[in-house]
Amino acid sequence: MTTTRLLVSVLPLALLASPAVHGVQPPQVEITMGILVPDTTCPKAQHALAAVCPFFDGIVIPQLYLDFPGKKNVDRWVSHNVRLRGTMEFTDCSLPLMRVTSIGESTVPPPCP
Repeated sequence: MTTTRLLVSVLPLALLASPAVHGVQPPQVEITMGILVPDTTCPKAQHALAAVCPFFDGIVIPQLYLDFPGKKNVDRWVSHNVRLRGTMEFTDCSLPLMRVTSIGESTVPPPCP
């Protein structure tokens, strides 16, 4: 639940990251925790970021779609709690799309009971 609140509080900030002028690069945003899962629901992405606590209970709730430019192999991070940095885009997919420029292990302990 706290993870969902964290993502919900980050997503409005990501709205501000949308470029106002064509050609202007949106600012980088950082998401400090989430579970990387395979997901091809959005044709622009091969992965999604799932909420941490429901995942530990066996429930996958995607929060964002993730695109790793250059088809970067991120298989070693699948099902891990990760930290992401990148830019946000709002496309025709049902969730926001993050163009990930950096991925690593999250150092934030999950807030799960």
